[in-house]
Amino acid sequence: MRFQVKRSCHVCKMAAVFPLLLLAGCLLPALPTHAADAAAKPKPDVLVFSNGDTLTGKLDHEAGGTVFFSSDNAGMVQVPWSKLKELRTEKQFAVIETGSPVGRKKANLDIPIGTISIEGDTLTVNTLHGSQQIPVKNIAYIIDQATFEKNVFKKQGLTQGITGTVSAGASTVNSTQNSVSINSSVVLSRVVPPVTWMPARQRTLLNFNSNYGQVTQPNTPTVKTNILHGGLEEDEYFSPRFYLLEQATYDHNFSQGLDLQQLYGIGAGYTAIKDARQELDFSAIMDYTKQQFSASGVAPATSNNLVGSSFGDNYMRKLPKKIVLTEIAMFNPAWNTPADYSANVSVGATFPVFKNFGFSVGVIDSYLNDPPAGFLGNSVQFNTGLTYSIQR
Repeated sequence: MRFQVKRSCHVCKMAAVFPLLLLAGCLLPALPTHAADAAAKPKPDVLVFSNGDTLTGKLDHEAGGTVFFSSDNAGMVQVPWSKLKELRTEKQFAVIETGSPVGRKKANLDIPIGTISIEGDTLTVNTLHGSQQIPVKNIAYIIDQATFEKNVFKKQGLTQGITGTVSAGASTVNSTQNSVSINSSVVLSRVVPPVTWMPARQRTLLNFNSNYGQVTQPNTPTVKTNILHGGLEEDEYFSPRFYLLEQATYDHNFSQGLDLQQLYGIGAGYTAIKDARQELDFSAIMDYTKQQFSASGVAPATSNNLVGSSFGDNYMRKLPKKIVLTEIAMFNPAWNTPADYSANVSVGATFPVFKNFGFSVGVIDSYLNDPPAGFLGNSVQFNTGLTYSIQR
């Protein structure tokens, strides 16, 4: 006896339709997502120049009377208020007026945050509590809401706010005389908070430079250069301009017979100039210095313990083409031994080459008024090298 099982027509139809249902089940949930993404895509910001030209893109920020606006076609453009007719944004921004420092406790109450529009000489901030109009001439900064809240309400990380440069250079000569010269430099600064639109509370300055050289020739004494400098400064601001500081510096200079100089001091500083292009600080310090000199052919090893002061300045200037000029000077009189005063001057410039890489040149002049017998008091270095800029 043979049994024959007939397949149900309904089963066959379901087997044929099932792959289609499965495919539809995979595709259908994706359709609303694309539609939602399209609906959620923000509209571009609109910038209208005084001559009527229009540019669409995204407002980045405003500082010092200049609007920084990013566009896919034009890149990042900088527009002064005088050449701006209208500006409309979709994102929310914080508007900071001149003479209204941003504090950590009441920033969300004192600073208006919302979408902005500018027509003529008036800016309108559309906040949750209504509209607020501000004269353009009174605006110091315009910052996007995310950046504003991050710096005002969140704790700064240990590596955040670090800026500076790392430089290195070398040269060799192989001939009748064989010579090698290597120089390096590290200059770092960390400011809390790390933005210019909030008053600084703390600042840490670290600097190091070295210069090593050697010239050799058969049957001739080797000529050697070995100069090291390291310094650390911690600043505590008690007003936007005035700060207290602690400082420690260490120096070694074979050319001056200086084995080691240690300086420890406390004092005060004043920021005379600070804007988007330049900063100038002055400082006055009471310090203790210990000097240890090596023996020479005409004098034994000696050491000095000095109580004195340090008076100096620190200047930074941003030049056109992203060139950065720096200058640091320090004069150190010794009150218990007036003849043992010293001075240091450092001037340098960094020229951008590609992205964070640049080329640097610098001059460092170190002077000791009363060096050991057989050594000159003045030491001048001229350094060039490749530089990498750090911005965190």
